[in-house]
Amino acid sequence: MFFILKKIYGINMDVISQLMQYVPNGISILYALITIAVAVAINRFIFHGLINRTAKKAGVDKHYVKPLRHASSAIIYLAAFFTILYIFGIHASLAGLLTGAGIAGIVIGLALQDVLSGVISGVILFITRPFKIGDWVEIDGTEGIVKDLTLQRTRILTLDGEDVTLPNGKVNGSAIMNKTYHPESRIDVGIGVDYDTDMEKAIGICDEILEENGYVLDEKPRKTLIQEFGGSSINLMLRFWIDRKKVRDRKTNLGQLKSEIRNEIVDRFREEDIEIPFPHMEIIKKD
Repeated sequence: MFFILKKIYGINMDVISQLMQYVPNGISILYALITIAVAVAINRFIFHGLINRTAKKAGVDKHYVKPLRHASSAIIYLAAFFTILYIFGIHASLAGLLTGAGIAGIVIGLALQDVLSGVISGVILFITRPFKIGDWVEIDGTEGIVKDLTLQRTRILTLDGEDVTLPNGKVNGSAIMNKTYHPESRIDVGIGVDYDTDMEKAIGICDEILEENGYVLDEKPRKTLIQEFGGSSINLMLRFWIDRKKVRDRKTNLGQLKSEIRNEIVDRFREEDIEIPFPHMEIIKKD
């Protein structure tokens, strides 16, 4: 077996022989456990506590605190890992094995390529601050609330209740729409009426519906306009502004809001005998 490995990968048999001699004894295991315990204690009670206290005094947003804790944890546990290798005395033989096999550079390069890319993207996001935890965003077609942000990943809870995790490399390379910074949005709702309709009456009804709706902002302009002359109808456009945060806080969404307004228009038009036509074709036969 060793002969085959040597033939194929060029692995030094002396290195393998030395590596196989290292069998952990009780003292080494005890020292390893102590190292793990010390790393956990330093990470949790010293580093995390220091970061939290410093951030609180400096008024740093929690958007930055959590990634700093993750980074400190990675450094401490990486140091503990190499310490344990040193305790068992396999660090030199392990490095020799990877070097002799000629795959150390390839393995490390492939393993760290995405990691380093994600870390760099995470750092860019922390510097530019396009969003923070709790913001309502839309990133690469995913819309929802930012629940967590690390050096590698951004976790979003969508409006449908789904938990979506996006790599920071993808987030940094996508268009980011932060709907928390500017929550006001203009909404258009279209409706068609028959050509014989009293347009002043139809427009007045639509304006009343917008005025009575609790989601429509009073301080913003709202108007019902004649959009176009269609093939079988005169198409109206109800144009108004809403506060997206107010809509979200009331456990609804833009689609439901538009549907409610359309339903109310249909009901009011029926009460006033205003017809909403459907596409039709008139065939004239000549003798």
